[in-house]
Amino acid sequence: MHASFSAEKSALTLSEQRRLAFCAAAGFFFAPGAWLLQVIVSETLSAQACDAGSVPRVRPVYPHLHAWLYGTSIAAIAIAAVCGALAVHGFVFLARKQKAIKAQGAERDASETPSRALEEVSRKRFVALCSALIGCGFVVGLVFTVLAEVFLGSCSQWH
Repeated sequence: MHASFSAEKSALTLSEQRRLAFCAAAGFFFAPGAWLLQVIVSETLSAQACDAGSVPRVRPVYPHLHAWLYGTSIAAIAIAAVCGALAVHGFVFLARKQKAIKAQGAERDASETPSRALEEVSRKRFVALCSALIGCGFVVGLVFTVLAEVFLGSCSQWH
């Protein structure tokens, strides 16, 4: 026995769905991942260069520690900014799609119930909004992490 479902067409094409999934993943996973990798690499480099067992060093062992720290930070900010921009792009795309579907619905009929297409796009728009907020939030977090590197010396205590 086969269940028959009404085959109402999706509001988004398969290509759009894939692109939006990538944009959401960029905000949800790649931007936080860039921040996490930057923190792990910076803290590991600083710990190895500035700690001799139980005695902290005044100067780092590696002569160009600042360059490594700033390089990883700049790379992480660039990656997170691109990921945040992708997430915002997904949100803006769905907001425009939702507006177009609402305009089409207003032309056809004035019923109070939203169409399935509008519900689908509204749900995906909410996910895209969360992704954009998380992606942009981690870009701001990276900026503050870099500010700590700028204002504190390489081997200074965090008191």
